[in-house]
Amino acid sequence: MRQTPPVSLPPGTPTRDRIRIVLADDDWMFARLLQVRLAAHPDLEVIGIAGNGSEAVALAEELAPDIVLMDVSMPVLDGVEATRLIRALPEPPSVVLVTGEEDDADLGAYEAGAAAYLRKSLDLVSLIDVIVALTQLAGARG
Repeated sequence: MRQTPPVSLPPGTPTRDRIRIVLADDDWMFARLLQVRLAAHPDLEVIGIAGNGSEAVALAEELAPDIVLMDVSMPVLDGVEATRLIRALPEPPSVVLVTGEEDDADLGAYEAGAAAYLRKSLDLVSLIDVIVALTQLAGARG
């Protein structure tokens, strides 16, 4: 299911000023809905969608996003292990792990290098706030 979907930008919009996001979720409908909602935000650009953890690692390496927004429970390679691999890249993006489960995997998520661990039930405005804050924090460091 690996895709790098085209994202329509208004004429004259500089893409490097936008926060570049790779989505990784095996629930195709959820990923597409999230893509549409995030792409509607003027500061966000969805540059790729992965259907499993292995694809997420490949897209993170290939596309150099600012953020990887990834589901914890995915086929082939789960989100926690994919986070470890992404954070080991030479210039790793921040990783935000999301889950629809009520489990206690957050310790493993943070040990793997996730910048945030959120529930899918979180409202979209709060999710966007987390993405923007993480990117601003990374920019302040670098």
